[in-house]
Amino acid sequence: MRRFRFQKWTMLLVAQASPLALGAQAVQGARFDPAPAQLGRFEVRSTLPVSPRDLLDLRDVKGLAISPDGRWIAFVVGQSVYERNAYRSGLFLVATSGSSRPRLLGTAGIPHWDDINQWIAESPQWSEDNRWIWYRMRVSARQPWQVWGWRLPSGRREQITHVDGNVERYRYLLGENALLLTVARKQTSHAPAKGGERGVLFTGQIRAYQTIPLLVQLELRSQPKREYWVHDLRTGRERKATAREIHEGNIEAGSDRNTPEPAAQELAKYHVVDYRISPDGVHIAYLYVVDDPSVSPSWSRGLLLVSKQARAVKKVKPDARIIDQLWWAADGVTLYFTERDGRGHSPALWKVSADGENPRLLFQPAASDYVSFFSSDRAGRYVACLVEDNLTPPRVAVLDTVADRLRILVDLNPQFASLERSPAERVEGTNRYGDSWFGYLVKPLDYQQGIQYPLVVTTYRSGDYFLRGASGDENPIQVYAAHGFAVLCFDVGPTRNLPAGSFEEKVQDWASPAASMEDAARVLSGRGLIDPNRVGIAGFSHGEEIAGYAVTHTSLFAAAIGAAFYDPCFYFLGGAEWWEVFERWGLGGWPKGKSESNWQQIAMSANADRIQTPILENASDTEYLIYLPVYRSLASLGKPVELYLYPNELHVRNQPKHRLEIYERNLDWFLFWLQGEERPGSEKREQYRRWRQMKSSVRTAPAELLTIRP
Repeated sequence: MRRFRFQKWTMLLVAQASPLALGAQAVQGARFDPAPAQLGRFEVRSTLPVSPRDLLDLRDVKGLAISPDGRWIAFVVGQSVYERNAYRSGLFLVATSGSSRPRLLGTAGIPHWDDINQWIAESPQWSEDNRWIWYRMRVSARQPWQVWGWRLPSGRREQITHVDGNVERYRYLLGENALLLTVARKQTSHAPAKGGERGVLFTGQIRAYQTIPLLVQLELRSQPKREYWVHDLRTGRERKATAREIHEGNIEAGSDRNTPEPAAQELAKYHVVDYRISPDGVHIAYLYVVDDPSVSPSWSRGLLLVSKQARAVKKVKPDARIIDQLWWAADGVTLYFTERDGRGHSPALWKVSADGENPRLLFQPAASDYVSFFSSDRAGRYVACLVEDNLTPPRVAVLDTVADRLRILVDLNPQFASLERSPAERVEGTNRYGDSWFGYLVKPLDYQQGIQYPLVVTTYRSGDYFLRGASGDENPIQVYAAHGFAVLCFDVGPTRNLPAGSFEEKVQDWASPAASMEDAARVLSGRGLIDPNRVGIAGFSHGEEIAGYAVTHTSLFAAAIGAAFYDPCFYFLGGAEWWEVFERWGLGGWPKGKSESNWQQIAMSANADRIQTPILENASDTEYLIYLPVYRSLASLGKPVELYLYPNELHVRNQPKHRLEIYERNLDWFLFWLQGEERPGSEKREQYRRWRQMKSSVRTAPAELLTIRP
């Protein structure tokens, strides 16, 4: 199935999506361990608090699919291996009856890293006769991505496709016993590949802020040549696909070619981002986004249905906030989709007939559960999924839609249940701008009523799902709670649709969350839970923007980890994609020109003398240039600041040894500044010597300079 990554320009430092072949990376930091991931058996141990290592060692599901007959679920597991600074993967099979333990079929190959080094989940696929499981993989970085298969019941693995290039997508062709492949090949005529013998005209096409060589950037950003091939599963022969096969296989054909007139004219009114053609080729489901501020103040995603015989476009559930997954049943007349409210709650499962009439709710999870990653069988009765909650990592489950019963089949991390954990409480409110906010409060593990605890606020997303390390997975929430912190896992709310060029509107994306966090602190302080003078904030990506604005414009935070903001320096280094964004935000043009007052309001380097919050920053070596203006400004003024650089990392720090070090140092930072504690260890002596020296030089600025400005 096609997958689109719809991205909003809301994240600081994020390497925006470029036309890369899947698996292309500028930096390959974490290693791959070819030994398959293991689930192991649970051994009862003495109860202990959650440690950073416990979080690092968690196993994660990276894709799952139920067999057409509903009897089996195939799922991919990823697991870090700290000692080797590597990751393992594994493909497992479990019966939906729950009558047996999961069966390991072997490694699932190298993780599917994206262009910012996130491990992107990709589900296996089943043959129609339930005898084969297919998965796109490679077992060495030198090999291309190909489709591999496991024959059941033997579980024997073999390479299925052998096309020249990387298989980006594949789909089973009904009735043909064949796979339709999207294959990406390198362009051999790319000029920079000749060793840089010629100069390259600079037009803003590179990201100068990334310390990645020019030729590497140009090579990664170049469009590969894409071709469409068919692999005959009976003979093993491979040939180029016909136009009919491409069209009916729903691969890269373009919705305009599939949509009948006059429905195409109606469809043009919508911002379509994805589509699915029914197996019989008669119906088309479209995902569209609402990102026009004249239509809606906040971003949403809806569903449209069109029949090739129809003369109109049918909008399904017009009141839906966000529709995510969608897939057709084998009969071609039933469409399944998931809907969520954008308020941190679990998606619900729906189905609708091809005419778009009378959508029906199939499953609404219990209030405490977060259910996701649905995969249904041929009949639509059994649905594989993942189930988690605030305290429990995702588990593999099966939903019986007829009996309305959800059963857990595989707990990937049974040892985690034996650890001491603090429950989460949802808290909500409305700030002084009239914007609603919510978050999840995790009290200290040994909470005692009447004690005011230090508070750590994590940003920028939160929900009913497992509270692990917040955005970026760098702030171990349960570990903080085990060390005497209250933790507010704060959500910034819906993505706002902004009129182009309006800085007054854009600044609310930062000012409103800052006001919400002040409001939350007042609420928690009023309940006697926290000490308002010992509040810390932790941010990653867009959360760094929020934290950077907050420490510049409020007096709330006594310590910060990950607080950075847009700066005129980044305007110059951002490149064409960011110049366009800054123009839409009212920050375009020469920073000393018409936008000077706007830059002055938000740039941390320009307001460094007002910042009193000690700041710890963890940065990748490919992005650290962006942090230098605020770091050097604070350091020049003698303000407490530390910047750690991590080699061979992209936007997301994914190397296990780096991840554990960041967990540990972040804990040290908050303990030192909010509790006055130093953890033992000879390796920490120099760290605490520096920090004590910083603390001795801290001075408090006048409070009137540190209030939130409207």
